[in-house]
Amino acid sequence: GGAPARDELELDELMDDEDGEQLLAPRKGPAVAEAPRSTLQALSDGIPREIVVDALKQPVLVCCVLGFLLNFAGVPLPLLADTPLWTLGEPYKFSLYFLVGYYGDHRIGSHEVKRMGFALGVRYAISATIIVAVLVLLPMEPIYRYTVALALLSPTSSYIIHLVGEHGYGEGMLRLTVCGGFVSTLVSTFAQSLLMAVFSSSMEPVQQ
Repeated sequence: GGAPARDELELDELMDDEDGEQLLAPRKGPAVAEAPRSTLQALSDGIPREIVVDALKQPVLVCCVLGFLLNFAGVPLPLLADTPLWTLGEPYKFSLYFLVGYYGDHRIGSHEVKRMGFALGVRYAISATIIVAVLVLLPMEPIYRYTVALALLSPTSSYIIHLVGEHGYGEGMLRLTVCGGFVSTLVSTFAQSLLMAVFSSSMEPVQQ
């Protein structure tokens, strides 16, 4: 009967000892690195509060919502404010695209060209699909369907360049965004001109 007592004593001493606790602790398997989560997986858990706050503080969104609310409320702009805003806004788009073309870093390699081409290809494929659906299915007058179709072929928003630069996505991403916006402007300009010519010819009255 002495042996079991001795074994129990040794076991108690082992459990009291720091090294013994490590020996008796359950063994864990090799550490497995957590797989990176995709953007969709992250968004499926809910949009973090800081992202919502950051979006609500963007000047473009604030000005757009403010203008919408004033328009909805029927508040007229005084002539003193209307004329300067129109004067400033008229050349804004042309100046912005000039700056994109002039200051943009367009030095990209073949791998980046493939990535940019894939992204723009998906973008215009989606636009083309929606345009066909609008022209065929939208129960509106032709002039409204044509307007929606032209809007869907607009170039990539130049505001994306500002967001990429402001949030520090890196020089490579910024360069791809600038080049993508430049190519998108070229493609959209020619595509919209072609559509406008087609729409204009279809709306001309038939000569008797």
